[in-house]
Amino acid sequence: MFYFDNFFGKKILKSSILSDIDCFFTTREFVLTYSSREDLKEVSEKNRIFLLDKLNSEKLVTAKQIHSSNIETVKDGVFFYDNTDALISNIKDTVLLLNFADCIPIILYSKQNKTGALIHAGWRGSASEIAKKTVLKMTNDLNIKTKTITALIGPGIGKCCFETDADVFEKLISDKSNKNLYEKKGNKYFIDLKLLNANQLSECGIENIDICNYCTCCMSDIFFSYRKENGITARHSAVIKI
Repeated sequence: MFYFDNFFGKKILKSSILSDIDCFFTTREFVLTYSSREDLKEVSEKNRIFLLDKLNSEKLVTAKQIHSSNIETVKDGVFFYDNTDALISNIKDTVLLLNFADCIPIILYSKQNKTGALIHAGWRGSASEIAKKTVLKMTNDLNIKTKTITALIGPGIGKCCFETDADVFEKLISDKSNKNLYEKKGNKYFIDLKLLNANQLSECGIENIDICNYCTCCMSDIFFSYRKENGITARHSAVIKI
């Protein structure tokens, strides 16, 4: 179950199934990436310093996200990854950070292996099964058993607001009989990207999955929404400390 908490006075969103480690989703109150909101540049830079100070870390790892299915396993001493939409790390005290404004944020963590991952799953990433590919990389490269992995699917655009045309629908939905994944209204399709990614994770063997019901487009007073704000917006973030 997801719940709002505060990170030293700043509003964040956590899950009860991973409440004992430092992982959460930020809100508009704790902006870490300003993007096209130049007015938030200074505060976002200060918030990053604040974040590392409170997490007692000097290792902030982030990426240039391009809506791909490119995944990187973090190397010690490398703090930025180009053209990457998922990061995996088992390096102690590393803080992973990815950014979102409607796309689906996913946190994976294996307590047994002390390994975490962040995934940026927009519709293109979801169509190319980035969540499933990240799990497979964790299991194949790091010998992590899927039954040890917990997954958090955070705040993102909901089925209520993710309106698409037939071309996107065809790329995303292979099982047309699964009416839980979509609804058709006229010539438009409304797709549940969170459930789509949850299904991908389940297919990998992950059983412990928490799905956030909050729609960033509906709740743009709390989260940033690219669609609601016509692209002129900052980003909320997914954060995990290993």
